[in-house]
Amino acid sequence: MREICRGAKRVLVVIYGNPDPDALASALALKKILTERRRSVTIGYTGAIGRPENAAMMRQLRIPALPLDEREAGVYDIVALVDSQPHFFTDFKLPRCDIVIDHHPLVRKVRAGFADIRPHYLSTSAIMTEYLKAGDIGLTRNLASALFYGIKADARHFMGELGRRDIEALRRLRQKADRYIVSQIEFSQFSWEALDYFSIALVRKRFVNGVIFSHLGPVPVFDICVQVADFLIRVEHVAWALVTGIVADALVIIFRNDGIKKDAGYIARIAFGNIGSAGGHSFMGRAEIRKDALPADLYLSDNRGIEEFVLGSLARIDPAFLPICKSVGGQPGET
Repeated sequence: MREICRGAKRVLVVIYGNPDPDALASALALKKILTERRRSVTIGYTGAIGRPENAAMMRQLRIPALPLDEREAGVYDIVALVDSQPHFFTDFKLPRCDIVIDHHPLVRKVRAGFADIRPHYLSTSAIMTEYLKAGDIGLTRNLASALFYGIKADARHFMGELGRRDIEALRRLRQKADRYIVSQIEFSQFSWEALDYFSIALVRKRFVNGVIFSHLGPVPVFDICVQVADFLIRVEHVAWALVTGIVADALVIIFRNDGIKKDAGYIARIAFGNIGSAGGHSFMGRAEIRKDALPADLYLSDNRGIEEFVLGSLARIDPAFLPICKSVGGQPGET
């Protein structure tokens, strides 16, 4: 990786979409590794800061991440991706891709000078912790705290099944991480802006055979759907939590599950990957479908139609969604 960057004066570390804790921590670690006396490393994200915990993390740990547009990305000598892969970027044209470090499943060949993709890790932060150790690079308090929280967030606050490498990384980071700062970030999970949408979610919720589903309608940022889904999956007897919303001209679908013999990322990809951006991990997933990729007779303002489309598409993939699909009058359909 260092050989690829030899001679480069400007390096860009790109976070796909709205930055989450794992992506922010991984980007900060890569910046630490690649920064040299005659080289600057910039962290940019293609979406927006949505969740309050992510804003709190950036503020308290002083992570210098900035919004990025396509023109700015083209002026860098090296472009690196963390916690994502090139095919994620359906609405952002990458000028080049030299480095990829990620833990999401590999669904297509990655063309980059350096690619390290480890789906058996729960987080990219755990991979970056190994990089720092291999390079004998010291951990600052802020960097250790960021990586510790990055692993914790992607492990759903230790509800997910941690592998041996994830546990080893946590042990190393725990020695340096500031527990107080981490707890302050954790207590910033819900925004005032999202509270009204919790009301909408509870009024519109449908719950059948362990699957809870709520369509929020128009929302200002997709992270509101994420906050609601994270809340609903903690309700007793819920095995799947699905939350949908309309962000600008796109339908966003958020998946959460209890982690017991389920794969949210796989379901998202199979059901919606052919018409939009979709993926995730075993217990969390996301799909985003632009208006022009939806069926011609389906309008974003048609709440009932959206419900039938989403649940029908999922019922075609997994019979677990068939009862709730029938509850809205839908039938398994084709995406």
